[in-house]
Amino acid sequence: MIVSRVIQDIKNRRIAFIAMLFLVVLGLELGLWQLRRAEVKIQKAQQVLDLAEQPLLNANERLWTLDQALYHRMQATGYWMPERGVWLQNRPHALGKDPKTGIATGFNLIMPLRLTSNPEMVLWVNRGWVPRSFEQINQVTPVKTQAEKVTIVGIVFPDSGKTYQLAPEAENKASDGLKIQENLVIDQETYEGKQLLPFVLREQNTEINDGLDKTLPPPKSGVNTHYGYAFQWFGLALMTFLYWGFTAFRKRS
Repeated sequence: MIVSRVIQDIKNRRIAFIAMLFLVVLGLELGLWQLRRAEVKIQKAQQVLDLAEQPLLNANERLWTLDQALYHRMQATGYWMPERGVWLQNRPHALGKDPKTGIATGFNLIMPLRLTSNPEMVLWVNRGWVPRSFEQINQVTPVKTQAEKVTIVGIVFPDSGKTYQLAPEAENKASDGLKIQENLVIDQETYEGKQLLPFVLREQNTEINDGLDKTLPPPKSGVNTHYGYAFQWFGLALMTFLYWGFTAFRKRS
């Protein structure tokens, strides 16, 4: 009896049934997609932890490829090229909010390091994070950069992180004279006569006091956001189905 009534209601309200079915399937698919994204992040975080336990690589020993070095801890010795540094804007703090200032968004300083083993070889280094100024958007914290040879240790990442870019980069300068950019694509950075290593080293040296926050994102960072979105999409699918059932019951009443 109930089944026949449901079939009859579907026949009488075909458009409403098709719309309900579409929204339920869409909600379920988007919810499962968010769960898959969370799983990918969990696997990536575990991969970073596992590879970080491997023996320390030395950037000065050979020309490393991205596949060989990705997510490994690496040591590099060389000289900073401070005039070629770039501030990447709209970068969140690794913990979501700076414990000292309470500010969530700021800049990452990306700077090339000329290796001592081969002066014609350059490695991009993510030196750390500084909070943004709410009074002057281009104001950055003064950073100490050694002129003498330095040895740094960090973790290898494929790039410096990407943010959504609405328009082509405009010429912009920070208060210290360095360029401000939204993103940095290594392949597009050219140095006459110099070879670029195909990855970015995210500096870890906590004992270096240069004014930059070198906190690394915790493992599984951002997973809870995906779980929250998945819950919302599954909730949308359930509420759509319940609303369709409620309107069918109300019509029969």
